[in-house]
Amino acid sequence: MKVAVGILTALYRANGQFMAASEMQGLLGGPNSVLEAEITALHGLGYVIELHPHHGYRLLESPDRLMADDLEARLESFKAVGRTRVIGSEILVFEETASTNDVCEQLSQSGGRDGLVVFAESQTKGRGRHGRTWVSPRGKGLWFSVLLRPKLPLSSAPRITVAASVAVAHAIRKTSGSDARIKWPNDVTVNGRKLAGILTELCGGLGSSQAATSSDGAGGPAPSSITMVLGIGIDVNCRHEEFPPEVAAIATSLLLATGQAQNRPALAAAILRALDQWYRAALTEFDAVTDEWARLSTTLGKQIVVAVGARRVEGCAQALDGDGALLVRKDNGQVERMLGGDLVVER
Repeated sequence: MKVAVGILTALYRANGQFMAASEMQGLLGGPNSVLEAEITALHGLGYVIELHPHHGYRLLESPDRLMADDLEARLESFKAVGRTRVIGSEILVFEETASTNDVCEQLSQSGGRDGLVVFAESQTKGRGRHGRTWVSPRGKGLWFSVLLRPKLPLSSAPRITVAASVAVAHAIRKTSGSDARIKWPNDVTVNGRKLAGILTELCGGLGSSQAATSSDGAGGPAPSSITMVLGIGIDVNCRHEEFPPEVAAIATSLLLATGQAQNRPALAAAILRALDQWYRAALTEFDAVTDEWARLSTTLGKQIVVAVGARRVEGCAQALDGDGALLVRKDNGQVERMLGGDLVVER
């Protein structure tokens, strides 16, 4: 573990309380000069760390910047003893990139590990479902992707989107107090407005969200595992004028919903912790995931209209099945499995 990560982990675990300099030095296992040099470097990055002659060090303030060492320290500070973290096993942060999903897919071809996370402070070609543009203003949201290699058949790939939506909603509710809800198939909303979107893309030649959510489940024999990229965009501190005109009427941010600017690194760490929890559940106890999804869903029990290309499916949203497909009971009594589409009407 890097020295800076060790210092920050200890300070975050102290939760605003003082930590004795001797204890800090003991954790690092190096001379006092190393500790002092690292503290000075952290000050230069924007951390406010108080040194008391008798009580030691305590963290008063951290910068509103996404940094890999900081996020790793936040995750380590909450990690249970003896538990291996999957999501966030490696974290990369870019000041700018075209698309974090594209970076993750490239890394998947060079041996990127399960749980690798790529953040960007801004994206020049961020995208949502069906290739729609996702505007990613610098330093105003969380724009990131996770490389995943779940041991699931292709038909169960939608489980990951379901689990991710539960994780994002949970973390937002816990950190901001907002009543975050899930709108099928891939949105997290607050007060009926879209706050976050989730884009799941398969790697290895399939390479699109359409492949991950094909309605007929085609794809040949089920593999023992699949490789996929989970892209998540969350409008955190965006102001109304920063949304493009085409989405301004339906979008929101945590700043607009709560009236308060949010701590983006703290939210990012909370989401990664929740993703780790619910990703594991998606692989081993998916019933628990669907139960929580149903509790937070704005879609179940509603009369809906779903557009799948030129086709429209109307009926009542009933439940999710074991693969994560939405079951819609049509007016003729037939139940149709929906693995994707645009929710046109929800009433």
